[in-house]
Amino acid sequence: MKNYVVFTLLFISTACISDKLDSEKYITTDLIDNENPPVMEFEQEIYHFDTVALGSEVQYAFRFENTGDSYLLIHSVKAACGCTVLKGWPKEPISPGGTGEIPIVLTTKNKGYNKKYISVLSNTKVGIQKLFLEGYVVGL
Repeated sequence: MKNYVVFTLLFISTACISDKLDSEKYITTDLIDNENPPVMEFEQEIYHFDTVALGSEVQYAFRFENTGDSYLLIHSVKAACGCTVLKGWPKEPISPGGTGEIPIVLTTKNKGYNKKYISVLSNTKVGIQKLFLEGYVVGL
């Protein structure tokens, strides 16, 4: 009886895990239309925040347009350091001509010149794009 209960629990937990894996949306090479790929064109790939005080927050949204001929899918956006917080990004496909933004908040922790980046993984031909924030931080 004890083995039956253990087996049942193992089966249920495996079914729950595989259900979540099946519903995940992964960007794979078959989603890249080589003849008409999506193109993620940003208004700015480098945001210059000039000079700010140590400990202040720099808020910015990287705005983009899909200038390609197929749907754009953003799989993930990753910050290179813990000082940069991502505030979300479009999770739904973006049609050709559609726009979106990736809002972020940078908390300044080091004095002097700072250059931080985020990486955007999508189904474009490039695959991974880096976006930068740079500027000077002053204070005690």
